[in-house]
Amino acid sequence: MGGQLSQPLSLYLMILFHDLSTTPDWQTRQWVCQIAKDLRQTDKDEIRATNPTLTIGDPDPEAILWMSIRYSKDAWVITKDDVAFCIFGAGPSGDPDLGTVWLLASTVLDTDRAAKKAVAKNTQPAVERWHQSWPKLANWIDIRNVMTLRWLTWAGFEIRDVDLEHGREKRPFYFIQKTKETPDV
Repeated sequence: MGGQLSQPLSLYLMILFHDLSTTPDWQTRQWVCQIAKDLRQTDKDEIRATNPTLTIGDPDPEAILWMSIRYSKDAWVITKDDVAFCIFGAGPSGDPDLGTVWLLASTVLDTDRAAKKAVAKNTQPAVERWHQSWPKLANWIDIRNVMTLRWLTWAGFEIRDVDLEHGREKRPFYFIQKTKETPDV
């Protein structure tokens, strides 16, 4: 999709958003490794709960990050002082009117106020970009992943369904969705 989200929030914070469609592969690999090494426990738990390959061991965070990027039409990495702490995006689902949104982050997102503020500030522009491709945006979210649920409900997503036995581990998950607002005619 290409484009811009906000660039540095200020000169001293140096929080930058990088469009992965215009980023060299070597740089993306470096950022994926940085995030995978410090992936939030809630993201690891959610991946483990839904990943179909548990019979061969825990899912590899790097592999999951790469898979998320590859299946996305629009994916971004956020860095602070040249260190990646968050990766997010949206990609197609089986329904042409529905895009799947996702976000995976390091522990920096849970502890750094400037990082949280940057994500919050740029969420609405990202959602608007994704709504250019899909009138509905959604995903299943592990009920334990409170920070992601807060982020998405703050962005206007609503809980539309609950599956008490979702995924491989049969854990409770919420189906969250946001439908593009259309002007009244």
